[in-house]
Amino acid sequence: MRRLFPLLATGFLIASLLIWLFGDSGLRAAARLERYRRDLESNVESLRERNAALEADQKRLRESMETNELAARDIGLYRPGDRVIRIDGLSVRRGAYEVGTLLRMKRPSGAQSSFFKLAGIGVSASLIVLALALRRRESRGRSDGHRRR
Repeated sequence: MRRLFPLLATGFLIASLLIWLFGDSGLRAAARLERYRRDLESNVESLRERNAALEADQKRLRESMETNELAARDIGLYRPGDRVIRIDGLSVRRGAYEVGTLLRMKRPSGAQSSFFKLAGIGVSASLIVLALALRRRESRGRSDGHRRR
């Protein structure tokens, strides 16, 4: 019986370490959140750069009529009377705008995390029950021994 308690304590420590390392609030989860935070920061920075470029384009379009005409021709708008020459096989260039990258955090599967939590809770509960049973048994043995003397 005296060997059982150290084994149970070791089992509890192992289960606790597993939860701490691999649980949904453990080290792996913290590292995953840190990566997500860095991705969000880089996304925000790229959006700021894109916003600055769009503001510069907007300023140029407000100030220059020639820039407006070139931008209109790029999207296929022409003045009345303009002659448009289309070449077969040459694709029309369309400017597509990308607003930003949509980032979503990947959630880990709950089965793995719940397994480690249940294992930790089960081991700790069994440790408590066994520790109480051992103390009760030792106290009975002591009280019985005192009566016999």
